[in-house]
Amino acid sequence: MRNLFGGLTLITFGTLFLLDNLGVADFGELVSNYWPLILIIWGASILINPRKHRSPAQHIDPIVNQQFSSDLIHQSNVFGDVNTQISSSNFKGGSISTVFGDCTVDLSGASWSEGKHELKIHGVFGDTNIILPKNSAVTIDASSTLGSLMIFGQRKNGFSSDLQTITPEYETAPGKLFITITKVLGDIRVD
Repeated sequence: MRNLFGGLTLITFGTLFLLDNLGVADFGELVSNYWPLILIIWGASILINPRKHRSPAQHIDPIVNQQFSSDLIHQSNVFGDVNTQISSSNFKGGSISTVFGDCTVDLSGASWSEGKHELKIHGVFGDTNIILPKNSAVTIDASSTLGSLMIFGQRKNGFSSDLQTITPEYETAPGKLFITITKVLGDIRVD
């Protein structure tokens, strides 16, 4: 039941955002009018599946603190923060996703392998912080439905904000990293 509720919640929000982007419905108006319905459905799911014999600690994933020296990363977490330190000297990208929790990715000890690589970071609720090595060859495409963006000192706030940045080293570097960061509700910071 838990997976069904979580999946239906994500599908509902995704559909609402799509309808808003297509101009069919106003997401802000829909949420402001129907947010009590979300609480009613959530409460009903708790009543249907009470989980009396489990402690609350068993429902929440712990904070994930990991160090990676591998060239690719694929990591996801539903509840809890993700703190990842990548030290690969031949990093080729990957993906990180969170639903409820902050995400910190420290790439300050990494370097990219030759060629173009992509790192995708997606999150629903929570902040994302990326720490890059000095003079790194990156292109960053960040967007947040509701939150602020701060990339190398450039700031953008508001609803449906997006910000793209290309470092000066990107064009001439043998190894390049394209970073896509998307958030629904949360701030994005890249240093």
